[in-house]
Amino acid sequence: MYILDAGNDRIQRWWPGSTYGVTVAAATLSSPRGIAFDPSGNLIVADYSSHRVVLFPVAC
Repeated sequence: MYILDAGNDRIQRWWPGSTYGVTVAAATLSSPRGIAFDPSGNLIVADYSSHRVVLFPVAC
């Protein structure tokens, strides 16, 4: 599961049963507001304060 954490400007991946998440996108984000995945599995983020859409390759 991917969690958008707008207050900390990051996206985290949480595995089932885990007690913590792993940050997969953070350094370039400023108030992320939405996430989606393209057909190839890449993470697409709506970066609100930067007025842009960012694509992050995601390794499965």
